[in-house]
Amino acid sequence: RSKHEEIELVSLEEFYREAPPEISRPSITLSEPHQQTLARLDWELEQRKRLAEKYKECLTSKEKILKEIEVKKEYLSSLQPRLNSIMQ
Repeated sequence: RSKHEEIELVSLEEFYREAPPEISRPSITLSEPHQQTLARLDWELEQRKRLAEKYKECLTSKEKILKEIEVKKEYLSSLQPRLNSIMQ
């Protein structure tokens, strides 16, 4: 039993539909199951790398937004005393 058998890969139809030809290589992989499995694993790796990069970008964006929120909260909390002094 191989470790790759534990990975849930996309269906063959989806693989051949979405994977670029340089990865799917239909002329080779349709007739050779081993090459097909290797190509599907390559495609899975590419997808995971892309998702990991997108995840990092989202985390960076989230951190930036959280900092902006914190700055705005500080501004709003400092605004109340100023308003009180103006009112008096």
